[in-house]
Amino acid sequence: MANDELGRFQNPDKDLALADLASAARTTTGNGTAFDTTAIDSINATLVITAASGTTPTLDLVLQTTADGTNYYTAGTFAQQTTTQTGLARVFGDLGDLSRWQWTIAGTTPSFTFRVDTTVDSDQ
Repeated sequence: MANDELGRFQNPDKDLALADLASAARTTTGNGTAFDTTAIDSINATLVITAASGTTPTLDLVLQTTADGTNYYTAGTFAQQTTTQTGLARVFGDLGDLSRWQWTIAGTTPSFTFRVDTTVDSDQ
């Protein structure tokens, strides 16, 4: 169990659910929903790609973070992917108040079905 700075109970499962990126087929560049990382020291992320198609498809996945909610910078990246992967793990640290997943998909008619599973290390 963890408490916030005011001593209130903080549910770590809520943090985990918000940091995850749900499995979906994606064909264009995009951003995930921002999630609160004020009480998180680091995110342990696993990228799972279950399908990849198109001509020379590429997927670049980064974790972006911000202190002001507007200006995001890259906290870390996965290596560029071109095919299915069972699980690539990476630890991302030095996080601002909010973070989000950002992906860039390129190639001719590219499509990737992927998800990100996370666990977090908390300040609390």
